[in-house]
Amino acid sequence: MRPNPASLSRTFAAFACLAAGGALLACADGAGQSGGSRSDAALGAEAQLFDEAKAWAHLEALVAIGPRPAGSGGAVKTVEYLETQLKSYGLTPVRESFIARATPAGDVPMCNLYVDLPAAGESANKAPLIVIGSHFDTKRFEGFAFVGANDGGSSTAVLLELARVLSLGGPRKAAYRLLFIDGEEAIRTHWEDPDNRYGSRHHVEQLKSSGLLTRVKAFVLLDLVGDKDLRINRDRYSDVWLYECFAAPARAAGMSRFVDGRAELIADDHVSFLEAGVPSVDLIDFDYGPGNSWWHTPQDTLDKCSPKSLGAIGRITLMGLPNVERRLLGK
Repeated sequence: MRPNPASLSRTFAAFACLAAGGALLACADGAGQSGGSRSDAALGAEAQLFDEAKAWAHLEALVAIGPRPAGSGGAVKTVEYLETQLKSYGLTPVRESFIARATPAGDVPMCNLYVDLPAAGESANKAPLIVIGSHFDTKRFEGFAFVGANDGGSSTAVLLELARVLSLGGPRKAAYRLLFIDGEEAIRTHWEDPDNRYGSRHHVEQLKSSGLLTRVKAFVLLDLVGDKDLRINRDRYSDVWLYECFAAPARAAGMSRFVDGRAELIADDHVSFLEAGVPSVDLIDFDYGPGNSWWHTPQDTLDKCSPKSLGAIGRITLMGLPNVERRLLGK
């Protein structure tokens, strides 16, 4: 990901309304903006099922693999680990292998992975589809082993635990796809289009060619969510209503300290969906270490992350998803 990209052309009228005080709370479901403490009941039953210890164990396993840049042996091991875990939940992971052509490193084999949770009812194949994603690749570096505990690891660990929790609840009125994305990172040192977002761009093209894109009504991206001092940015590319679906219940549940961070333009995998017309949000804390000094450095290690942060973002996600469903279903 990269802040303040100059190559994207997207209007931010909705964000301007939010900044001016016209927050779009259509998804808030009556949630207030209290910063005080609340009981566990405020989280909702499903959010309480999120086990931060399980998420942390996944993060430890991913970091133990080592560097996981696209096209590497570490990336292959990561896909295998993800598959094993998802199958243990009774889910059916699908590999989406492809070759990223003519990258700065030549042709690079990559592989997205996803599982689908179908909607309930006879019209399940017409239900809105919500995609939740995380990239698992780490940036290529020479001279040190970049293990990406926060950048690539934390969000992937959370998404795995979300898969377990969501699979327990049975079919919903909306369908879900949990998407583990390869090739988010630029191969060059600096982010410059089109050297980035290889996996998410490929997946969007596959959605288009299959005709499934018309059903995708929201994309929720998790990235850099393991920081001990977690606070989610207000990404200015993200759709405001979708951000509020998650931020409003977090405030109401006494978790205000985890949301409403600095407003910033952040290019990330959600841009691939935005470019295809899909409402999207990036739940990201792009303030990692003093002055963001741990991002893309050897300091991005487990000791900079916290199980409590993984638990917080997992619960916030689960509290927000019913709001997204209600918005999409008009209820």
